[in-house]
Amino acid sequence: MLIKFVPLFAGYLLILLSGQAALGQETAQASGPSRMPVYPLDAVVDDQGVAYVVDRNLPGVWKWQDGSLSKLFEGSPKFRTPLNAARCIALDNDGTLLVGDSATRDVYRVTSDGKAEPITGGQIGIPMDMAVKSDGTIYVADLELRKLMRIPAGTKKVEEVADVNPRGVYVDSQDRVWVVSQNPQQLQIVSDSGESEVIVDHRVFAFPHQVVVNSEGVAFVSDGYQKAIWKVVPGGEPKILFEGPPLDNPVGIALVEDRLIVVDPRASKVFRLNDSNQPETWFEIQR
Repeated sequence: MLIKFVPLFAGYLLILLSGQAALGQETAQASGPSRMPVYPLDAVVDDQGVAYVVDRNLPGVWKWQDGSLSKLFEGSPKFRTPLNAARCIALDNDGTLLVGDSATRDVYRVTSDGKAEPITGGQIGIPMDMAVKSDGTIYVADLELRKLMRIPAGTKKVEEVADVNPRGVYVDSQDRVWVVSQNPQQLQIVSDSGESEVIVDHRVFAFPHQVVVNSEGVAFVSDGYQKAIWKVVPGGEPKILFEGPPLDNPVGIALVEDRLIVVDPRASKVFRLNDSNQPETWFEIQR
């Protein structure tokens, strides 16, 4: 009986070792810096027209200037190191970059020479989006804590604003704080005291990510599952502004002089919507 089981065991062992070898080779290929796919999540554009993009797989921050893409900050692939899991980006009132990182549970100030300084000492959970008020207060949509948080200007402390289960946050020209929520009240304006004015009171967006609001008070929401950008006119029902290709998974959304910028991680591109609200490739993220 023992002799009969030896070939079967040997065959099984050979399959097992072959599978482990293949898995090891696949892992090595996936982890190699030249083979890892990019996955841009969010972008911000400064007053000089320079775009900065956070990438989940870089990890770190890309810089697009004068038709050229470069790395402003490249973090370590080691978990729990600065900007290992950068998810969102914003500009402080002085033009300094702010980057939210879930690996270290913090928000970083990133200087023009690529130095990253943590702000809160790990008091944030998973920062999915950020926005800054005119007084310098930083607002963070925290996916893990399911709360809208804030970092008062000039401080490193973190305060809870509202239990609104946010994914995206935006401060408009009137200093109102807009929140895209995972709750049925999908779009809200949240006051400093934590009270909410509900703009969209039922589920319309399939999987909303971020919101921006133009100078006329019109809101736009990126929707990954719907592969769409929604438009919400005050007092009106949300309507799809654009849907489908070339958008594959629109996540990050920004405004430059009321023109929409869309970051799509599956397409590995940053789009600009033209005057006809059609996405046109602005630049592509490539290693």
